[in-house]
Amino acid sequence: MIYLYLAADEYLAAERIAAHKASLGDPEMASLNMAELTGAAATPSAVMAEASMMPFLSERRLVVVRGLLDALDKRMGLSKSTESAAYQEAAQLLANLHTIPDTCILVLVDNSVDKRRGLWKGFVQPASGDRPERKIDGLDALIKAKVIEAETLTTPDPKTLPGWLQARARARNIAIEGGAVAVLCDFVGGNLRQLDNELEKLALYADGRPITPQDVRAMVSDASEEMIWNLTDALAQRQPAKAMQALRELQRNDQNPIGMLSAIARQYRMLIEIKSIMAAGQSNKFDIAKQLGYAAFPVEKAMRLVNQYTFDELEHAMERLLEADVAMKTGADQNTEIDVLVAELSVRQRRQPARAA
Repeated sequence: MIYLYLAADEYLAAERIAAHKASLGDPEMASLNMAELTGAAATPSAVMAEASMMPFLSERRLVVVRGLLDALDKRMGLSKSTESAAYQEAAQLLANLHTIPDTCILVLVDNSVDKRRGLWKGFVQPASGDRPERKIDGLDALIKAKVIEAETLTTPDPKTLPGWLQARARARNIAIEGGAVAVLCDFVGGNLRQLDNELEKLALYADGRPITPQDVRAMVSDASEEMIWNLTDALAQRQPAKAMQALRELQRNDQNPIGMLSAIARQYRMLIEIKSIMAAGQSNKFDIAKQLGYAAFPVEKAMRLVNQYTFDELEHAMERLLEADVAMKTGADQNTEIDVLVAELSVRQRRQPARAA
């Protein structure tokens, strides 16, 4: 059987592959009967060679191919003729998929295939020498003919992620409150592997009772908060490229600009508070955390950053954050505003302090 996993989330694809490997039987023998092809090694001829090999002391063999279709599809998109090398390789692959033996489980994992191109729609291979013209069925036809079983493994978006997590919990007979699901998704984001691991950890912690939002807050670190600290750290170090990379990571984690601005402002307020206390002679992170009502972990992070700023610089940053907040709420493009803000804060030159630290 041939399986095609498109838009493949790494964790979901790994789960499917693990299930196929488990179907081979004994784990030691399964490892001997599994081949993985990726990058330059993933060619149509290599795929057919691996698929044609007889399994060793087993009924079936598993062949996993990553990125072949995506790469081939892009090459075909650049080709001006169906007689090009890319089309020849596609014809070889598509025609031979019909002949994959029953002793092989072939798994194709790819990001995408353009449904407007020949790899998906099929194409006509012109006559050449003794070979007559022939029609090559594309992936779409092979899927409809049930030669290939296709599945899209997209990472759930923020709206569907809670449903995915609840379904995962039900499948494992783990009781979790709706509020806990929301907090866990907010903390971890779309990292399915981490979500799954945290769910298992929380189930052990709850010991049979429903998992609550308080359990999540006690046991799980907030990934978005960590990413905000990565951004704050890059700003403090005056590293523009690193700062923009951290900003893009936040955006990929579906953080909206207003939310990011509020989080950055919160970090700068903490820096001002901690710098003031340290200037008064306090240096114990636990005492500072208790005095300000923060956890020790963010206080420790802030204490490492405060020496990168003067009071004047921190106050200037807060003024700039306020300006950005007003602009965002009065019609300015929010994404552009946050980009400009991060760029300015990351390259701003140090100035002499207005008052002693």
